[in-house]
Amino acid sequence: MLAQSDMEKQAQCELSAIRDTRSPLAVQYIRSACNWLVVNGDSLLNASSKGYYVCLVRQLSGAQSNEAAAAIMSACRASNPL
Repeated sequence: MLAQSDMEKQAQCELSAIRDTRSPLAVQYIRSACNWLVVNGDSLLNASSKGYYVCLVRQLSGAQSNEAAAAIMSACRASNPL
């Protein structure tokens, strides 16, 4: 269970990224990425994955279609291999 401060961090992450986003897929992945970053973002064990989730939050923001979101997700994965 997330602590209140973690819930606040996730809400702030979502608010900053979802703003003008119209793609349901992008919103779903932004929410998941924000959650991952709040739960795992400070862990050195997950450092190799962090760039991918940061990319998702930054680049999916404002996505207008699911097709665009899918292309962005693919580009984030390609630029941040595990």
